[in-house]
Amino acid sequence: MPSSIDFDAQSGQSAKINYSVPLPGQITGKRFMQLDLELELTDFHPSVLAPGQTYAKMAGITKSSTGVSVDANIAARFLRKKLLSIGHGSQSVEKALSKLPELLSPTSDVKTESIAGPGGGVVDKKDPDAAPEVGKPVEVDPVLGDPFDFVKTFAANAIFGFVIVPTTTGGGSGSTEEVPEELDDSEPNPQLFLVEVYGVSSFLGDYGMGRTVRTFTLLPGESTTIRLKTWQSSKESIKQSSSIIDSHEQSAKDRFTNKVQNETTDKKTQADTSKWSLEAEAKAKWGWGSASAKGSMSGEYQSGREQFARSTSEAVGEHANESSSKRELSVTTSTETETEISEETSIERVINNVNMRRVLNFVFRELNQTYTTKVHLKGIYVGFTNEQVGSWRQVPISGLRGLLEEVGSDQMDKDEVAKRILKLAGTVFNANDIPVRVVETINYDPIDDTIAISPVVFDAEGQFSPPTDTQYYRFKQGALAQDNDTNPVEGVLLSEQTIVMRTDSVIVEALLGQADALDNYSMEIQEAAARKETLENERNELLLSTISAIANPKARARAAAALFNTPATSEDA
Repeated sequence: MPSSIDFDAQSGQSAKINYSVPLPGQITGKRFMQLDLELELTDFHPSVLAPGQTYAKMAGITKSSTGVSVDANIAARFLRKKLLSIGHGSQSVEKALSKLPELLSPTSDVKTESIAGPGGGVVDKKDPDAAPEVGKPVEVDPVLGDPFDFVKTFAANAIFGFVIVPTTTGGGSGSTEEVPEELDDSEPNPQLFLVEVYGVSSFLGDYGMGRTVRTFTLLPGESTTIRLKTWQSSKESIKQSSSIIDSHEQSAKDRFTNKVQNETTDKKTQADTSKWSLEAEAKAKWGWGSASAKGSMSGEYQSGREQFARSTSEAVGEHANESSSKRELSVTTSTETETEISEETSIERVINNVNMRRVLNFVFRELNQTYTTKVHLKGIYVGFTNEQVGSWRQVPISGLRGLLEEVGSDQMDKDEVAKRILKLAGTVFNANDIPVRVVETINYDPIDDTIAISPVVFDAEGQFSPPTDTQYYRFKQGALAQDNDTNPVEGVLLSEQTIVMRTDSVIVEALLGQADALDNYSMEIQEAAARKETLENERNELLLSTISAIANPKARARAAAALFNTPATSEDA
């Protein structure tokens, strides 16, 4: 019977430490670039120009001169689809939706108030004194939150005619978004997008001692209890000091994503972001922008990508600095009292100074860790929306031809549009400002049913050949143009920086005082006591050596009994 585990020292290979493994803090985000291709409405297929169903109708909300009515069944179907699509469990969703009819009732006693926020927005204001409702789902996703809260927020605003859509934040946490009223009666506005997928990867670097946290002295023979409290002692401090560099904390992802969005979304696109964001149901939206796909404007798009990489890298640095600055350590002794009202944990240790003549100084210092953080482009996709419900489509570069065939009319010059998009997406400048070809050609032979991969070959005009049924393009896999890099990352490296983070570890050094704390008389007494112990040890060593020289066991036992004043047993006698 073969063994389940085989330890073979001859052919086996032991595991080795690999310092190039990315840390758990690696995150991914998407940047959406709306393309100005100078297309007319007639260039799009009639099916994408037909007015779609509004969010209000999908949610079962009807406004009339007599007021607002909400169909609970339609609203339940709408919420069920949205909540399941963002990752909530079906059991918790059904539990939450079972309370929807009661929440939509005018006599509902659920203490949730809907008030108009700044700029006409809707704010959900909960009564902190409200008792927990019966039937509230027990299973709560720690990242997305409780689906019952989404349902309650939706109902509280639906009765006033506002449409609240469950969605996710840029970092992936559960959130809600209000549908702008102007979307209800708007005409389709078809738009094509380039969706760039970015990653932020971190690698371990050097570590060493940081600032001094605390120093204190123990007198000769003194002992005390020390208490170490780190920034990971309470939930609130963890939330504020976590970072995407070295943690899994969702709060860190949300804070970083918000910072990137604020710094990379241009003002021109800001007004349209809410309309597109509802349709692009994707997590980790890092920013929105627009770019012209005219022949003379491809350089502007490349510059915009470089600026985005720099802004993202700066956001990483600022995010890390903010998190690191809140990582406070404290060391207190039993002689100090500190009163705090919070849930926290601390480490207690008892230390003492065994020296009888000199003081012992303790120095507590933080341990700092350096990280190499890289921003890299992992992939490029093509997206489409007409700003109507359910119209968002997203395909990889390899599906570009199929997407244009689906949304374009016979009047659209699909070959020219594809060439413009490929020109923008096909080349990326890396961190060293070197152009990197990020796409490759896939040739399909329908007769032999084989696929061949080859480098891109431009046409006579120096342009990409338009994709066909048997030839298309795809984003290259693996690390690109990083042959000499010790820590290669997927895709194209756009920026790299070194970040120093404070950790929750402490290094302690003990320094013995130089001056004696005893007078000559006390020192002579200690020396005499030490001399007494030394003589006793020398006597015992001499006795043991004498006994060991006796070969006969019985004689050796009698000698040991006599020398150590222990009476011999009857057997020894």
